[in-house]
Amino acid sequence: MSAAVAWCAVVVCLLPACASRSPFQKGYERGASDTVKRQYWILQDMQKREDGNRSKPRLSLYRIPVMPDPEATVKTVPYEITVPVIQ
Repeated sequence: MSAAVAWCAVVVCLLPACASRSPFQKGYERGASDTVKRQYWILQDMQKREDGNRSKPRLSLYRIPVMPDPEATVKTVPYEITVPVIQ
């Protein structure tokens, strides 16, 4: 029972302190919240600008003809390899 009384005493002492914040404290908390939001949006804008400056990747296809070795024991036909390069 004494633990319950002690807990109630703590709640009664701390509850008014939480409810009665000064106008200065309220303003400080709002300002801090606003600062975090501004920093978030500044970062978002910076990332959008970085993405906007980049050009779209360009795909180039390079064709390489492969001729058979005339001295090989196994005869093959000529073929072509296509190498994709993204720039």
